[in-house]
Amino acid sequence: MPLKKFFKKLVLNMEETKENGYVAAKPDLKDLTGKTGVAKTTLRPAGTANIDGEPVDVVTRGEFLEAGSKIIVTGVEGMRVIVKEL
Repeated sequence: MPLKKFFKKLVLNMEETKENGYVAAKPDLKDLTGKTGVAKTTLRPAGTANIDGEPVDVVTRGEFLEAGSKIIVTGVEGMRVIVKEL
């Protein structure tokens, strides 16, 4: 039984639920390619933009963009939505 107590200390004992703030990734991120929006926060180079009225976590290729800048989605790599200034 001492081995069981040892392993309980090593194993994370919590659930990733919506109530705890965990949400699943949006599977339709590829659909954002080519869409335009506005930087909601300063992108240095990551931040948030409004695209189709929805907040989206975005990243530039290294450029810093001010909040309010018009952006276009140039690509999606996994969960990274890549944008550039229009």
